[in-house]
Amino acid sequence: MSWSDELILEDGDALTPTWKRTTTLYLVFYFVVSMAVFWPSPPWDPSRLPSGFFSQYAFGDPPQMTWYLDWFPYAIRHGLDIFHTNLIDYPTGVNLASNTSVPLLGLIASPITLTLGPVAAFNILLRLAFFSSASSMFLVLRNWSRQPAAFIGGILYGFGPYMVTEGQSHLNLVFVPIPPLIIWCFYELLVVRRRSPIRMGLLLGALAGAQALIAPELLTMLAIVIAVGFVGVAVANRDHLRATFDDVLRAAPSSVGVFLVMTGYWIWSLLLGTGHVVGTVLQLGNLQQYRADLLGLIVPTDQLFAPMKLQVVSLGYVGGNFTENLAYLSLPLVALVAVFAIVRRRNRLVLVSALLALVAFVLSLGSSLSVDNHLTGIPLPEAVFAHLPLSDNFIPARFGFVAQLFAVIAFTIGLDQFLWWLRRPHAATVRRQVIEVSGVTGVALALLLLIPQLPFKTTAAPWPPDTISVLKAIPPGSVVLTYPFTLPEYTEAMSWQAALDMRFRLIGGYATVQGGRDYGQQYQDLLHPSFVQEFLTRAQGTSSWVPFYPAPDLSLNPTTQLCTFVTKYHVGAVIYWKAGKSPKRALHFFTEALGSATKTTHDGTVKLWLLDSKTCG
Repeated sequence: MSWSDELILEDGDALTPTWKRTTTLYLVFYFVVSMAVFWPSPPWDPSRLPSGFFSQYAFGDPPQMTWYLDWFPYAIRHGLDIFHTNLIDYPTGVNLASNTSVPLLGLIASPITLTLGPVAAFNILLRLAFFSSASSMFLVLRNWSRQPAAFIGGILYGFGPYMVTEGQSHLNLVFVPIPPLIIWCFYELLVVRRRSPIRMGLLLGALAGAQALIAPELLTMLAIVIAVGFVGVAVANRDHLRATFDDVLRAAPSSVGVFLVMTGYWIWSLLLGTGHVVGTVLQLGNLQQYRADLLGLIVPTDQLFAPMKLQVVSLGYVGGNFTENLAYLSLPLVALVAVFAIVRRRNRLVLVSALLALVAFVLSLGSSLSVDNHLTGIPLPEAVFAHLPLSDNFIPARFGFVAQLFAVIAFTIGLDQFLWWLRRPHAATVRRQVIEVSGVTGVALALLLLIPQLPFKTTAAPWPPDTISVLKAIPPGSVVLTYPFTLPEYTEAMSWQAALDMRFRLIGGYATVQGGRDYGQQYQDLLHPSFVQEFLTRAQGTSSWVPFYPAPDLSLNPTTQLCTFVTKYHVGAVIYWKAGKSPKRALHFFTEALGSATKTTHDGTVKLWLLDSKTCG
């Protein structure tokens, strides 16, 4: 048994002009598809964002991410702490290390953000995520398979079910070119051992540091699964354990050193910085509800050739949150990975990758098994991590990323060996013909059932086109109160803030802050007097099963409450947008206390009040 038997390019044409041209063509294909993912919206579009489930222009995660992308260059230009600000959730502010603030992507996109704006930067990064992820996996897989199979592996990784789901909302989770490189580093360090352990440690530390500054949760999940694999391989290869352990010890100092240099300040801010969240980022029950369903592995989500009834069924999985339904691989692909692992079990890379995909999938099921949306009460291994510091912040379903990563590796190498076997001359026996037909059919079905529904939808900003020009009248540095009040469901004010290069400070925001004693919440605590937040959020309504704030005390005088609030928090401007459940109530609330708006858009749906000490009441 070996790690790499038969993984030799039989044509011997590596690095020839033909080989290089083929590589270039494959990369060009990835690029073209990535650019067309949101067609006809161009990659540099400054006015449109994805509009899939839970992600519309004015609501949810994409606007939040555009805010983060604008924040990084703004903070650097103004000499501010990149991991804490009170530009949102004024006056207390937020710890951005406790949030998905993607500082590395903010750095990469800074030239685009400063020239084309944060929305264009988000859109370009989103396309780059698909291209770089597919290309990275392809280039890594070429070390273990021939180019055609590696090309298919790049497609499955870069445009597979995980990417299709996360690519419509979560930039931090879809930008994943680094994990395949991390796996390659471990393979080179522990198996091939032809490069200096110190150099490999430096590279591994740099890659891990970069991933931590994009999506630390995915890095930690990958590390856990790799650790399981390392222990398993070490036990199975006790004869080589000493040599492997020596290489790890030689690589560790350089790896840890580079990692800490890159992430040290972020780690300090996360654990000890101003406003850091103590405990879990949400209540543990809220995190654990996002667990994969056992049937999620074979029930399609957003694929082109999927029956609508099955897609509707999958919408009910993972707590009804489509953006966390990440388990789907299709029955044919799961079967093929299992077959390849058994048939090619002498090739440990296939076997170990398949087993680690299984480990990751089991962890994605959470602390208790769910089958067809029914909790069985059967305890599962992830329950251990749900009660350990830091790992208790996991959303279990996201282990599905690691499962798909290793499944693609196992499938690609197995596919390469199957194609190689097909080309070898054999006697035309019935057994061979059955294997050929069933194998080719299985591969075709697996690929067919994973084709996504492209292109994804985008939408333009729902507010009037002259909104930003109206809001430019706000004096720089002003504190602003808005309706709708800024919450995870209404992030339009964060979009305005980013479009105006952080011109004002915002009461409210979509960010994780301390909630209870040992958990966080994604909305600002009630300020006092609390009537204003309670009234505005009740007027705008919510789709959440639990209201963000209590109902307002209607026995209080609304004008008095608003004026007290405005005075206490030095509010310099109020913005109203005709949106939400009861916008008329909110408009009456403002006009009674503030009078007529200072400026409005042409259609009157966005109004701006500029306040001074004599305005209110």
